[in-house]
Order: sequence, then C-alpha cells, then structure tokens
Amino acid sequence: MTKVVHEVVALAALGVVGYFAGALLSPGGEAQAKNRYALEPPNVEARRAFRYARTEPKSCLEELDRRGFPYKLEKPTKQVDTPLRIAGPVRGVSFALTKRAEPNPDPTSPAAILDCVLALAIDDFAKVLAAHDVVRVEYMSMYRTRGLGFIKPGRRHPSGRAIDVATLTRKDGKTFNVAYDFHGWPGAKTCGEGAAKPRKDTEGARLFREIVCELSDMGSFNLLLTPHYDWGHRDHLHMEVRSDIRWFLIQ
Repeated sequence: MTKVVHEVVALAALGVVGYFAGALLSPGGEAQAKNRYALEPPNVEARRAFRYARTEPKSCLEELDRRGFPYKLEKPTKQVDTPLRIAGPVRGVSFALTKRAEPNPDPTSPAAILDCVLALAIDDFAKVLAAHDVVRVEYMSMYRTRGLGFIKPGRRHPSGRAIDVATLTRKDGKTFNVAYDFHGWPGAKTCGEGAAKPRKDTEGARLFREIVCELSDMGSFNLLLTPHYDWGHRDHLHMEVRSDIRWFLIQ
C-alpha cells in the first residue's frame, strides 16, 4: 500500500478518518480534493489562513502582541510549534472549555492549549463574534493527543491548529448550541450560491450561518466544518488553520 493509504488505515483505526477533510495529498503535495467543496480560491496565497499557516513562531508572537491578544506561553507541547493558552477575553469575547468534571479546567487542561497560528485566526473570529454581540464561546477542545504519530504536524488538534466550537452566548444572555440550533444535515452546502436553507429558520440557525460565512469571506480558517460536513460534526464547528494546503473547505 502507498504511504497515504497506510495513513488512512491508521486514522480509521483511531476513529478519526472522518476528520480527513475530504482531500488527500499527492506525492507532489498538491491537493486532490475528495470533497466537491474543497477548492483553491483565487489568490490563495493572499488569504489569511494561508499566510497564518506559514508564519514563523517569533513573527506570530509579535503579531499577537501587536493586536493585544491575551495569551500565556505554555511549556513545550508535543507537535505544537508555539503552544500557548488564551489568558483573557479576546476583543470582549471569552473562550472557555465546555463543562468538565474538574472545576475551572482552562488553566490546566491540555484541551485549552493552542498553537500561536490558531490564535491569529481566533482573534479574527472574535472580531466577527463581537459584531454579532457574542460575548462567550464554549469549545470542546483545541489540543488533543489523539492521533499523535499518525496525523502530520501542522494540522488538526494534535498540532493545536483547530478549535471545536459548541456554543455561543450573546450579550442578551441567549445561548445557541450547534447541536440543537444549527438545523442542518450532512452533505448540504453552507455558504455562497446554492447554500442550503436550515431545516428550521431560527435565530440560532441564522446566527451560526452568518458567522461561518463571514469567516469564510475573511479567509482566516482554511477548514470550517459544520454539521453539514458529516455526522461527526453534528454538535460543533471545526475551525482549523492547516499548513501545506492550498485548498479551502467550507461546509
């Protein structure tokens, strides 16, 4: 079997093949999209996610400092280039892990570690959220050790390059949960011409779509996966800055 096939088999054994994002890499490194929505946008090298993914650690931290992004450097973390934690509200938006058994897990849980590159995109995310009066995000994880040794560096949770968003809370106290308020189905298109309408036209369904599609236009993440992607994403938005790809997948 080829190296790519070996990787797919290994990922399947871990139960993470659903995260394969609809594309394989050819020996030359070019994307061979297996998902019709995985496309190389015009002027891809000018897109934020493409530039963020190529940012060197020193330059990345300098940019976070310039933006006033609140962070605390983390001790060396396997496969994460520049590990850190969010140390306060980002542009007025707080980020917290979903409920855990332990109280106040954010300062200690590995799930709250992220790479600096992802922090740049989260700063953009916070700008969009603030414009929609969102003041709190609860997420399932950013860093995860599951897949270490199988998933290449610079991609997905084992590199601290993705955040799984579960809920959004606005200033008025309303909380919207992806699992119950997105109202989508696997295979549907999320943004642009021909985008599917939600099964129920609710305030939460509109909010999630507006935010995802605004982020798509900004180009801050090269993977934005909603419940439209597959059953495994029925309860969260997977938002990722992946290295060494030219395609963007928004679904």
